[in-house]
Amino acid sequence: MKLWIEPSDRKLQKICRDIGQDDLILHHTGKMFGIGCRLSSQAGIEKIIKLKQRKDKAGMIALVSDYEWFEENGIQVPMRLNPLSRQYWPGNLTLIWAQDSPLTGHISYNNKVAYRLPADPMIRRMINLVGEPIVSTSINLSNLPPESDLNRIKERYASWFDLGIIPNPKRLDPNPEPSTIIEFLDKDDPGNVAHTEDIKCIREGSIPFYEVKQAFNRPTIMFLCTANICRSPIAEKLFTYYSNKENLGYVGDSAGLLQGGHEISLNSMTLLMEKGISEAQHHISKEITPQLVSGSRLVLTMEERQRDHLRKAEPELAHKIFTLNEYVGEEGDVKDPYGSELDNYRKTYEIIEDRILRLIDKIKQESRKKG
Repeated sequence: MKLWIEPSDRKLQKICRDIGQDDLILHHTGKMFGIGCRLSSQAGIEKIIKLKQRKDKAGMIALVSDYEWFEENGIQVPMRLNPLSRQYWPGNLTLIWAQDSPLTGHISYNNKVAYRLPADPMIRRMINLVGEPIVSTSINLSNLPPESDLNRIKERYASWFDLGIIPNPKRLDPNPEPSTIIEFLDKDDPGNVAHTEDIKCIREGSIPFYEVKQAFNRPTIMFLCTANICRSPIAEKLFTYYSNKENLGYVGDSAGLLQGGHEISLNSMTLLMEKGISEAQHHISKEITPQLVSGSRLVLTMEERQRDHLRKAEPELAHKIFTLNEYVGEEGDVKDPYGSELDNYRKTYEIIEDRILRLIDKIKQESRKKG
């Protein structure tokens, strides 16, 4: 096996041009090592099944480089899965749903196909250069734990591979975890006695199932400011108010960069109470955590520096962290009114309300497009 570690983009382009139709590839998804081949290589897939001593194609996952691949190839992501995929992709969540595309029929299991947009940017670039998804599965014999140690892979499984393209081992997670695998249940799926769209957990990996289930049932938009007592509570309460009014199925939440435990500012509470949002009086600030970021469909900050701080702290989740202004097409920050008079708070409130209404419209448009 020829192994390339963290090749330059120029080198990666050459490697990918030379990958044979049925070559088996050692790769890393961002959390785990895998064995894979081109999606179009039925011979490669059969070789993998034989090497793993499997009897079926269960466990085969199509790794895609971007969302556009689905649209370009006429594969529809179920509308109920769209917020979930946007929340966790790129990332360590595998989604399974029914579809009948001729591109993926040979890796379907029970007429369903598993997909993931992997976390590691190098493998996404590799997939893009290869020109088609990579079929991926764990490195192990059937019914044995997946192998996660590179040295053991080279010792025991080197003969499985034609080549390997992996990140620098120094930047790999020392505690690798497999992806969480979720199956989408259509209301007409056999065995779905509730006859409502739902999800079930096939395997719980690095993302807790309860978090995924909560995100599926009601996606969360997280709003962030400095202390979570002025701007972000206004955004949270207004978003939930208008989401309920429009029956969007989304909910708002908010947090700050500072330690929590404080009541909402009096002026923010007054303005929200004027709107009839009485629950504002019960707001207690909280500090943002990695779990809150992971559990949110979007994180929208009031200032660019807050966005930049959070992206630096959570680089794998940076794809869903924006300022509120930029997400609706505006520039600059929503300025902090802390310590000022009610009239100044009202100006800030009106700006936030305008942005929230535009955010609601954007979500509605995205839902109609995906539907």
